[in-house]
Amino acid sequence: MKLMFFPVTMIEEIPHMILYYDFTRKRDRYFLGPYEVTMLRAGSVRTICEIICSSDFLCGLLNVNRPEMLKELSQEIPDTDKEATENSSPSLENYTTAQRRDSCLSSKSASSAPLSPVHERLLSMIEQRLDFKHRCMFYSTDPTSDLSICALNVDYNSSILCNSIGYPNPVSYDEHKTGNNTNNSNNREDNRQRVPTKYPHKMKHQRRDYVHEWICIRDIYDEYIACDNVLKLKAVSDILVKMDLWLKQRCQPFSLKTINNDSNENIKLFKAKARQLIWDLMEMKNEVRFPRPAHGRIPHFRYSEVAADNFAKLDCFRKARVVKVNPSLAQEPLRHLTLLYNKVLLTPTPSLGSALFYKLDPKFLQRRELEWASSKTGAAELGTVVQLQALKQIHVDIVVVASVVVNPVTGARIGKGKGYGDLEYAIMNEMGAVNSKTIVVTTVHESQLINDFSLMEEHDLPVDIIVTPRRYIYTKRLFPRPTKILWDKLDHDMLLSIPVLQELKRLEEQDVAKH
Repeated sequence: MKLMFFPVTMIEEIPHMILYYDFTRKRDRYFLGPYEVTMLRAGSVRTICEIICSSDFLCGLLNVNRPEMLKELSQEIPDTDKEATENSSPSLENYTTAQRRDSCLSSKSASSAPLSPVHERLLSMIEQRLDFKHRCMFYSTDPTSDLSICALNVDYNSSILCNSIGYPNPVSYDEHKTGNNTNNSNNREDNRQRVPTKYPHKMKHQRRDYVHEWICIRDIYDEYIACDNVLKLKAVSDILVKMDLWLKQRCQPFSLKTINNDSNENIKLFKAKARQLIWDLMEMKNEVRFPRPAHGRIPHFRYSEVAADNFAKLDCFRKARVVKVNPSLAQEPLRHLTLLYNKVLLTPTPSLGSALFYKLDPKFLQRRELEWASSKTGAAELGTVVQLQALKQIHVDIVVVASVVVNPVTGARIGKGKGYGDLEYAIMNEMGAVNSKTIVVTTVHESQLINDFSLMEEHDLPVDIIVTPRRYIYTKRLFPRPTKILWDKLDHDMLLSIPVLQELKRLEEQDVAKH
């Protein structure tokens, strides 16, 4: 008897399941495979407990504290039982290491061999604590089939939070490295867990053994995604429809672990985990170019020139006269095409230091200079410096903003953490260079799309159109654009280091004084 195990949850009224992304079996292909095991003699519930117990990831996902349970067992089991199981099973101290297996179990690893008393009691503890009666549903494909499916409702409701299980918090910032080394061990532990407020874009490279993707059930039975042959079976597809209805109709008695929107530190940590996930994923799949690793940067993704070609085919681009493009390497082909199509290009100066933008008009450039002008150094050499007051004479038709993570449905996006793209748009809006007709676009790789996060702050800039090397995506843009600089939320060091901000603040204070 075979059993497939699908942890599912409710994300924005849409049921999802966790599937395993296997990056090791075939280097040139990446495919999805579910948890599939041979059912134990003890029954279907005990089989699910065995799957959970053997996976560090599932233990973390379902809040199963395996070391704590083993500690309790060591106090409960009599000495006679311990002596009886010494020769037939691993010791309690070495149990976790001995029993650990891959997340996708083979039929051999889930055999129906008799379990040790320690293992039996551990599975019983997991069964009692998971509340299968309210959180689990079993489905049989048909009377003649040996395949059944289990749906288990889990606590997490975001792929970003899901993929952060088992990995350290992405907190490797400069102020932690240069901090006071005289702190005691407790203080150091607190510093590792504390979410810093500065330099959230500087991350450590975390090596991942696997990445879990939360795939919408509807996408599977509507064949919107590629999946293995087992999931394509009609019997399995019918069960997925039933799972969809089961999750919609039932009320959830347990609490979901969500981000507290009122906590600035939680939001920063959530964004840091989202960036970390995308950077790790793109490095694993070799989807980025120099400079590498992609961590701490806007990913210079492969086929960025194809995405630029797709962008140039947009009707809004053909009609545009002035296009503002971020200075990242991934958008360099796009800047080149902007000049090639006789559009005026605005590109920000490095860190908004001496001025706001460089303006490049192809009318005043020779054709052989266009490619050089699209680079950072070339823009500084051949462009005209645009100061703050000059923005009142310019109307920008399209704003191209850099992104690390984008939601293709809502238009929510996360940059690399410095906030320059959001800041530039807010400045342009205050000076009248952009308005509601201005279209905000981003070009990204397909791996940078995550459709189950919608966490945006007031100063964050959402996008209208996403362009990838494969397609265009017109988002619903469910979030408002920033209309002004939020001075109370602006970092004090950034205000001191950017003269443009100081000038803008002075102009606002003068306007207030006049009125």
